[in-house]
Amino acid sequence: MAGREAYVLVVDDDPLILGLIAARLEGGGYNVTTASDAWQEVLQAQGLKIGLVVTDINMPGAGTGLDAYKHLRRVFPQLPVIFVSAMPREEIAKQLPPDPKVRVLSKPIDFGLLRAAIKELTGVDRPL
Repeated sequence: MAGREAYVLVVDDDPLILGLIAARLEGGGYNVTTASDAWQEVLQAQGLKIGLVVTDINMPGAGTGLDAYKHLRRVFPQLPVIFVSAMPREEIAKQLPPDPKVRVLSKPIDFGLLRAAIKELTGVDRPL
């Protein structure tokens, strides 16, 4: 994630969680854009300069966070993605191929772990 020009795309169908994650990232100095479903996730990632995606997995509507990830991976093979989900990690592991540019965090979100994952994936370390 290079500089302040790149956006962090936060995706969740729960407006409270979406707002909380976006506010914490913005408070840390990140440029943030949001989406509430997988289709919006794909459209925004293709239309903006995105340096990182933080996304839920299970969302209503057209596809899941995993579906959006698979599409985005074909277009942006090096885009870092952090999944934040209440889904058991074992179930996620069954559906997600190994990828060094992906991290999986559990809900409720631990912002210390989110900060560490962002640093691992992007090299950027800002307080959240």
